[in-house]
Amino acid sequence: MSSTLDIHSEIIDSNSNRQFITNEKKPTGILAGSYSSLPPATLWTRLSNRYRYGRLGLIISGILGVFVVMFIIIGTLGVFKNELYRTRLGLPSVGKTKYKGSSTGTATEGDFNISGEGDGTYYDPGVGITACGTQFTAQDYVVALNHVDYGVYANPNESPVCGACIEVTGELGTVKVTIQDMCPGCEQGSLDLSPAAFSKIADISEGRVPVSWTPC
Repeated sequence: MSSTLDIHSEIIDSNSNRQFITNEKKPTGILAGSYSSLPPATLWTRLSNRYRYGRLGLIISGILGVFVVMFIIIGTLGVFKNELYRTRLGLPSVGKTKYKGSSTGTATEGDFNISGEGDGTYYDPGVGITACGTQFTAQDYVVALNHVDYGVYANPNESPVCGACIEVTGELGTVKVTIQDMCPGCEQGSLDLSPAAFSKIADISEGRVPVSWTPC
C-alpha cells in the first residue's frame, strides 16, 4: 500500500513539474505580450537588413532632400533673379537679352574697326583660360566680345579681335578695356565685362545695362 502511494505521489510531482515548465515557457499577461509581439519593420530597418549600405543611402538621400527643398524655397523667393544677391553669390549676369544690339565694321590682323551697342553684363574672367588664350582676374579691365563679332575660328586664339582696345560707355561713364575673351551667350553688339570694368559704367547690382562701344 505504501509503495502504491509513493508511486502516486511521484506522478503528481511529475505532473506539477511539467505544468510549471509549460507555464514558464508560455508567459501570460503583460509579460506574454512583450514576448509574442515585436516592433513593426520600418524603412530604415528594411533597407539596413536587405542592403549592405542601406543606412548610408538613407542618410545621403536625406541630406540631398534638404538641399533640394532649400533651393526650391530660394528659387520661389526670387533670390536667383535679384542682381544684388547674384553679385554677392558670385554668379554671372549673362542671361536673356534685354536691349537691342547691333554692330558695324570689320576686324583684320592689326586693324580693329568695329563699333556696336547692346547689353552690357559682367563675369569673372579668372575662372580659366580665355578664348584668346590668356588669364586675367576680376580686377583687370578686360571684356568678352559677343560670339558674332568675335568670329568663328578653328583656334579661337587666332581671332583678330584679341587684344583690341575698345571704349565702353554706360550709365555712369566710359571705360577702356581690351578684348580677351568671347561670350557665347551674348547677342550681336553685346559685351560681357570684368566686374572692375562694369563698375565703372554702371552699378554692379544692376547686372545688365545698355552700352555702346567704339575702338580706342
